[in-house]
Amino acid sequence: MEQLITIDVFGQTYTFKADAGKNDPKMAADFLMEAVRKIDTGQGNRSVGNSQFILLLQAALNISSEHMQLKLQLTEMSHRLAKQTERLYSLMESGCQPDKGERHEPFTG
Repeated sequence: MEQLITIDVFGQTYTFKADAGKNDPKMAADFLMEAVRKIDTGQGNRSVGNSQFILLLQAALNISSEHMQLKLQLTEMSHRLAKQTERLYSLMESGCQPDKGERHEPFTG
């Protein structure tokens, strides 16, 4: 089921159709506009010549970069967790204790 969402971008109002039940589209739009404000504020007077499109594009690229970094971190963490789970399962199956000299790092998220 679709829902209508209205957002304000640089003083202009836009209405979009968004899938209900997915992430809150209003929250996503607010997140984007907050990223735009950070870029605009960080540039001070230099942003005067920048078009609104450029600010939106910079914000979208920053968000995409952060998203890709988080996906990579999640993948790495999933692999570490899978290895630790395998090792734990193996130890449980064999009834063995880890070697006294072995160093085991705790899982950290």
